[in-house]
Amino acid sequence: MTGHLQFDLIKKLNEKNSNENIVFSPLGLEIVLSLSSNGAEGETQKEILKVLNYKNVDKANETCKGIIKEFEKNKDALIIANSILTKIRAKENFIKKGIEYEAKIEELKNYRQVNDWAKKKTKNNINKIIDKLEDNIYMILLNALYFESFWDKKFDPQMTQNMDFLNSNDEKQISKVKMMFKRGEKLGYYENNNLQAVKLNYDEKAKSVNAIVILPNKEIHIDSLIKQFNNRMYEEIINGLNEKNVNLFIPQFEIEFTINMNEILEELGIKKAFTKDAEFKGITDKIPLFIGKVLQKNYINVNEEGTQASSITEVDYVYECSKSKDKNSVDFIADRPFIFILTNKNLPKGHDILFFSKLFKIEDDEDFY
Repeated sequence: MTGHLQFDLIKKLNEKNSNENIVFSPLGLEIVLSLSSNGAEGETQKEILKVLNYKNVDKANETCKGIIKEFEKNKDALIIANSILTKIRAKENFIKKGIEYEAKIEELKNYRQVNDWAKKKTKNNINKIIDKLEDNIYMILLNALYFESFWDKKFDPQMTQNMDFLNSNDEKQISKVKMMFKRGEKLGYYENNNLQAVKLNYDEKAKSVNAIVILPNKEIHIDSLIKQFNNRMYEEIINGLNEKNVNLFIPQFEIEFTINMNEILEELGIKKAFTKDAEFKGITDKIPLFIGKVLQKNYINVNEEGTQASSITEVDYVYECSKSKDKNSVDFIADRPFIFILTNKNLPKGHDILFFSKLFKIEDDEDFY
């Protein structure tokens, strides 16, 4: 697996939301699609596996089961959960594969059941996914990813200050924000002609997780940078991080983001699964199923204490019918749009991005007025 999917998703998602703050989990989507591929046959399965970049469904299962096991090693900070809610009696092999993904299998009764599951798995951060349950929805696959941890060295709230943030790199659109600050902190740091990057660490319970903050140079628009974002650039940043004293300014921020992934997945190559010709006989022979909707709802909160992030991915199967500085330190001032990535260094390459966020704009903080 080359890992191109997580970057293809990032680029496509940003293209369609170029003027918005975004946060999403490529890993959560991959796990749900991999589980779905166990119920697919023929061209439908081939398309899903091709987009996931797996040669066969066994390889997809092997990788995802390894990822789930890695999450369990960090269960104090990282939660992963899967669920199959169904109105129909699915084939034994599909249910067996679901259990291997540690999915909870339950009868699908109503929309509140879906929302209650999301609320529980994300510790009340995502309380609602759907408003109603359509009669022609026969099965829902759910994946939840949740991360919560303190920084290894917290930001001092006394150092947080009122600063300007240039929304969308536009000096005419400035917001007053709460800017967190660390002076001369030893951090992983990288820079090239286009960007700066720093790595922030979390406490003992999340040692394998890092936050990577990527700041384009002032003359480079963030969307231009994301358009070029690929495995090579990402690896160059990760491998190029070296310890350096950094004067770090980064705003507190919070993002909620919901996206219907159907169009993006179709553009990437999953087409038949969304049509009446879909082949999901690995789930049931009784009725013709196809994917009605692939929805992901995400949340992230970054503050002086640490980071909280959560994601719910849903697949519906439907039936047709002051800048005081250390002079020996480098400055990293995130006072304009930037990228914030949560990555797990123990996951396989190409599957290590837990959450990708783009902070494009911030509303004025009313506490300053």
